[in-house]
Amino acid sequence: MSVNKKNNNNDVNKPETFETLHAKPVSRRELLATGLISFSGSMMLPSFLTLLARSGNAEAADLLCKTAGASDLCPFIGIKLSGGGAMSANFLPLDKGNQLLSSYSKMGMGAGATLPASYEFANNVLFYSNSGILAGIREQATRTTLQTSNFVGVCVRSQDDSAGNKFDITGLVNQSGLSGKVLPNLGKANTATGVNNMYAYVRPPAPLIISRYEDITGSLQIGGALGSLKSDQQSKLIKTIRGISSLQADRIQNMTGGSILSRLLGCSQNDNYNLIANSSALNIDPLSDAGFAQIWGINANSNKSSQDFVFASMVFNALNGNASSINLEIGGFDYHNNTRTSGDAKDLEAGRVIGRVLQSLSYLKKKGFIVVTSDGSVTSPDSDVAGGPWVSDRGTAGSAYMITYDPAGTHVIKSNQLGYFTSGQAADDTFLTGGNVELAAGAMFVNYLSFNKKLALVETYLPRIFSTAEIDLITKIA
Repeated sequence: MSVNKKNNNNDVNKPETFETLHAKPVSRRELLATGLISFSGSMMLPSFLTLLARSGNAEAADLLCKTAGASDLCPFIGIKLSGGGAMSANFLPLDKGNQLLSSYSKMGMGAGATLPASYEFANNVLFYSNSGILAGIREQATRTTLQTSNFVGVCVRSQDDSAGNKFDITGLVNQSGLSGKVLPNLGKANTATGVNNMYAYVRPPAPLIISRYEDITGSLQIGGALGSLKSDQQSKLIKTIRGISSLQADRIQNMTGGSILSRLLGCSQNDNYNLIANSSALNIDPLSDAGFAQIWGINANSNKSSQDFVFASMVFNALNGNASSINLEIGGFDYHNNTRTSGDAKDLEAGRVIGRVLQSLSYLKKKGFIVVTSDGSVTSPDSDVAGGPWVSDRGTAGSAYMITYDPAGTHVIKSNQLGYFTSGQAADDTFLTGGNVELAAGAMFVNYLSFNKKLALVETYLPRIFSTAEIDLITKIA
């Protein structure tokens, strides 16, 4: 299939074929605006390809083809509790000596001496016994799963009710090599990161935003006028595109940035052909695995726009290698309404999502790394009696979680906590990462690399941020 474009040199119409191009230099919204296709590996007119080649695109390095799905990094799942949840009132933050604080009276858990506490995970982390997050995790993940999982609390102050907290590390994770076979990183909110967090250090590729299951299936189809072609016609079209002439290849090669684009053509053309020709074998539907679907409580009659179905779809595609990193988001955690009722309900919901992700990893026998964040925290009336209501924001008592699952159980937890709390019941901002969200996010990325046995690559992907001594200090997962 071809279009005719006038040659400015000799006024002769010369045929040019459609080309294929990965989507990384532009956003999904821009791709949709072309009216040609829905998503990555998209077909573009040669004039657009030529424009990119001549531009000397500053992000040209991001265009280089990666070995899709060949990454040896484990799946990364981010979970954002939007609004400022009481994360430090679920797991029990300890002091600098790894001892209980004398009081948790401002955190709704009463005096330290009478605090109802419970141990969980393989590394025996202390939780508030009435924790909704803990109850939700235990409800959805089996005892065997939890005894193969580990938990590290990250004590860090963060801004209340703010989407500006630089907690997101999907850019770093993608840069370090995590890639999907047919999908990029997936997100839930229409932001640069896919959640209402700012990115730390490295901007991630534009995420595919998932609000319903059809967003995934639709992204893997040719759109616009070409979408009306039958499957075999689409396959033949892509096959034709692979036959780019040597003249066209030479012309691209000689332009600024052309060598990179020429290298890109080789993989994107083949990927598109395989995608269209073998669309039934993509394994993107969470209902295709009955055991997995049962974990998420979905079936053929489920609403495909529901949170359970959307989250199940995102997790399923991350764990089977179709997608890169994923970011889930749950709203409603700004729950300081002078009760404990709504807060406990939202904490339970968060725990259920965490538990289902862990149980999914266990069921599919996949190693995985989960990061849970929020924006700020909450406070209760200062009381020695546990169970007080949430009355206002208190970001100084903020925290984040790192949760790992390893079916082999080979990794070691050096400490259950990164940073610590003061006697004033706040994250200690004198600790390296205690008062700086972006540094705390960088520390979590260091632990992600360590969990994947790639700690030596910290300086490669996060240069001149941490010294050797600081890397040793913040590495809790070995």
